[in-house]
Amino acid sequence: MAKLDEQGFKKEVSSGELKSLYLIYGNEKYLVKKYTEYLIKKAVGKNPSEFDYYKLNSNTPLEEIYDASQQISMFSDRKCVNVTDYDINSLSEGDMKELESFCADVSPSTVLIFSMPTLDTAAKKKDGGKGKSKFSRFVSCAEKYGSVLELNKLGDIALEAQVVKWAEKNGSRIQRYNAAKIISLVGTDMNALKNETDKLSAYAGTGEITEEVIKTLCVKNSETKSYMLSKYIMKNDFNNTYNELNILFGQGERPEIILSGLSSAFIDMYRAKAVSESGQSFSEAAKQFKYGNREFVLKNAASAAAKYSSKTLKKFLDAILETDIKMKSSRADSRILLETLVAKMLLIVREEG
Repeated sequence: MAKLDEQGFKKEVSSGELKSLYLIYGNEKYLVKKYTEYLIKKAVGKNPSEFDYYKLNSNTPLEEIYDASQQISMFSDRKCVNVTDYDINSLSEGDMKELESFCADVSPSTVLIFSMPTLDTAAKKKDGGKGKSKFSRFVSCAEKYGSVLELNKLGDIALEAQVVKWAEKNGSRIQRYNAAKIISLVGTDMNALKNETDKLSAYAGTGEITEEVIKTLCVKNSETKSYMLSKYIMKNDFNNTYNELNILFGQGERPEIILSGLSSAFIDMYRAKAVSESGQSFSEAAKQFKYGNREFVLKNAASAAAKYSSKTLKKFLDAILETDIKMKSSRADSRILLETLVAKMLLIVREEG
């Protein structure tokens, strides 16, 4: 029936005219969880009866999901079934067709919610990337018979505003430029940002979360460490590059996350190089690229990439893209792919530097 944005979703749910089927997913897991809870509350209230609310998970057999969805509500007009982190991509073709058939005929008195608060829904296709993944098929199915809400990462400006709101709700306060500093240290994951803001608010009390408080208490995340990795690569520092990489692996960081951090760092460098070559100011470029108050990110990136041409920086980005595609479309070991990428990048530095 529809693929909604946040505003459209809130309008539909607040109207009380709920669909029988919802799919809520995306790479911003904080928002996925938030809007799933909002929908459940609107469907069956804040404290629903155990007869009217079922929470199922990835280990639940399809038959049990069907049975729960078909049961008659005991104490209210609706029944809500929330299935979390169900791995659609792992279903057999037969089970996939059963699921699609069932979702076409969910009971009108049921609100069946498939939400993905932690699961990565990206699929590694076995056929060389041809055709739709099963999850993509399920998105199409949910759009046809219900409503779909995809929630992805917010831009820096929106995140800064959100950090300010969280601090105010906690009884403390923070300036936007200091909110930007928290983002630069913690990264853009809203769960991590919320936890860090709550911690800083607890320390500041009713006062202000200052730069000094942030420097004292903020913990750098893997995204920030990936930026450090990029700096060692650009300096052709072989030993520190692999030491940093091994530290990240030792801390349990997934190769895909490390690759994402590297990608962000080199995109920043490429943009900074373009700004320097065009004669545009970094403040104007920060607005154009939606960095918010993080103009310093572009300045730091420009310094790191100063001795390299835009052509060389593009070689880095091409190598990162190639690795990203291999991680998503092949069965090759992601760690080996990442280590190979780092070796290739160090070779580019040696040849071009």
